Amino acid sequence: MPRISKPRSLFTTLLATLPLAACGTFTTLTNSDQEVAANLKRQKTHCQSLPRVYSGVSYNACKLNSTQDSMVFGWVLGFYVFDSVASAATDTIALPFTLYRQNRHGNLQIDQQ
Repeated sequence: MPRISKPRSLFTTLLATLPLAACGTFTTLTNSDQEVAANLKRQKTHCQSLPRVYSGVSYNACKLNSTQDSMVFGWVLGFYVFDSVASAATDTIALPFTLYRQNRHGNLQIDQQ
Protein backbone atom coordinates (compact mmCIF):
# COMPACT_ATOMS: atom_id res chain seq x y z
CA MET A 1 0.00 0.00 0.00
CA PRO A 2 1.51 3.39 -0.96
CA ARG A 3 2.11 5.78 1.87
CA ILE A 4 0.82 9.32 1.40
CA SER A 5 3.01 12.01 2.85
CA LYS A 6 1.47 14.20 5.53
CA PRO A 7 2.04 17.55 3.76
CA ARG A 8 0.43 16.27 0.57
CA SER A 9 -2.48 14.79 2.50
CA LEU A 10 -2.97 18.01 4.47
CA PHE A 11 -2.85 20.10 1.29
CA THR A 12 -5.39 17.85 -0.42
CA THR A 13 -7.71 18.02 2.58
CA LEU A 14 -7.48 21.81 2.76
CA LEU A 15 -8.02 22.15 -0.97
CA ALA A 16 -11.08 19.90 -0.82
CA THR A 17 -12.66 21.75 2.11
CA LEU A 18 -11.89 25.27 0.89
CA PRO A 19 -15.00 25.58 -1.31
CA LEU A 20 -17.15 24.38 1.55
CA ALA A 21 -15.89 27.17 3.77
CA ALA A 22 -15.95 30.06 1.30
CA CYS A 23 -19.65 30.76 1.75
CA GLY A 24 -19.38 34.48 0.99
CA THR A 25 -17.82 33.86 -2.40
CA PHE A 26 -20.26 31.15 -3.41
CA THR A 27 -23.19 33.29 -2.29
CA THR A 28 -22.12 36.23 -4.43
CA LEU A 29 -21.12 34.17 -7.46
CA THR A 30 -24.08 31.79 -7.60
CA ASN A 31 -26.99 34.07 -6.67
CA SER A 32 -28.49 36.93 -8.63
CA ASP A 33 -27.73 40.53 -7.72
CA GLN A 34 -31.27 40.90 -6.39
CA GLU A 35 -30.90 37.87 -4.09
CA VAL A 36 -27.56 39.06 -2.72
CA ALA A 37 -28.90 42.58 -2.14
CA ALA A 38 -32.06 41.27 -0.48
CA ASN A 39 -30.03 39.04 1.81
CA LEU A 40 -27.82 41.94 2.89
CA LYS A 41 -30.88 44.16 3.39
CA ARG A 42 -32.41 41.49 5.65
CA GLN A 43 -29.20 41.57 7.68
CA LYS A 44 -29.66 45.36 8.01
CA THR A 45 -26.21 46.07 6.64
CA HIS A 46 -24.82 49.58 6.40
CA CYS A 47 -23.15 48.84 3.05
CA GLN A 48 -24.56 50.57 0.00
CA SER A 49 -22.68 48.63 -2.67
CA LEU A 50 -20.58 45.50 -3.04
CA PRO A 51 -17.60 45.22 -5.38
CA ARG A 52 -17.60 42.15 -7.58
CA VAL A 53 -13.83 41.69 -7.23
CA TYR A 54 -13.19 39.85 -3.95
CA SER A 55 -16.95 39.86 -3.44
CA GLY A 56 -16.88 37.04 -0.88
CA VAL A 57 -14.65 38.97 1.49
CA SER A 58 -16.70 42.14 0.91
CA TYR A 59 -19.93 40.21 1.49
CA ASN A 60 -18.67 38.98 4.86
CA ALA A 61 -17.52 42.49 5.78
CA CYS A 62 -20.97 43.84 4.91
CA LYS A 63 -22.65 41.20 7.05
CA LEU A 64 -20.41 42.17 9.95
CA ASN A 65 -21.17 45.84 9.26
CA SER A 66 -24.81 45.40 10.21
CA THR A 67 -26.90 46.55 13.11
CA GLN A 68 -26.26 44.69 16.34
CA ASP A 69 -29.81 43.39 16.64
CA SER A 70 -29.48 41.51 13.34
CA MET A 71 -26.08 39.90 14.06
CA VAL A 72 -25.12 37.69 16.97
CA PHE A 73 -21.44 38.17 17.72
CA GLY A 74 -19.15 35.85 19.65
CA TRP A 75 -18.42 32.54 17.95
CA VAL A 76 -20.04 33.87 14.77
CA LEU A 77 -17.24 36.43 14.47
CA GLY A 78 -14.70 33.59 14.40
CA PHE A 79 -16.65 31.91 11.62
CA TYR A 80 -16.65 35.09 9.52
CA VAL A 81 -12.90 35.53 10.01
CA PHE A 82 -12.27 31.92 8.92
CA ASP A 83 -14.74 32.23 6.05
CA SER A 84 -13.15 35.49 4.90
CA VAL A 85 -9.75 33.81 4.63
CA ALA A 86 -11.29 30.95 2.63
CA SER A 87 -13.28 33.43 0.54
CA ALA A 88 -10.12 35.43 -0.23
CA ALA A 89 -8.48 32.29 -1.59
CA THR A 90 -11.55 31.37 -3.64
CA ASP A 91 -11.99 34.97 -4.81
CA THR A 92 -8.41 34.89 -6.08
CA ILE A 93 -9.19 31.81 -8.16
CA ALA A 94 -12.33 33.51 -9.53
CA LEU A 95 -10.49 36.77 -10.24
CA PRO A 96 -10.59 36.59 -14.07
CA PHE A 97 -14.37 36.12 -13.99
CA THR A 98 -15.01 38.78 -11.34
CA LEU A 99 -12.73 41.32 -13.05
CA TYR A 100 -14.78 40.87 -16.22
CA ARG A 101 -18.07 41.28 -14.31
CA GLN A 102 -16.75 44.32 -12.41
CA ASN A 103 -15.71 45.98 -15.67
CA ARG A 104 -18.98 45.12 -17.40
CA HIS A 105 -21.51 45.77 -14.59
CA GLY A 106 -19.71 47.77 -11.89
CA ASN A 107 -20.43 47.37 -8.20
CA LEU A 108 -23.54 45.53 -7.05
CA GLN A 109 -25.81 48.26 -5.66
CA ILE A 110 -27.50 47.07 -2.47
CA ASP A 111 -29.72 50.07 -1.80
CA GLN A 112 -31.16 50.14 -5.35
CA GLN A 113 -32.17 46.47 -5.66
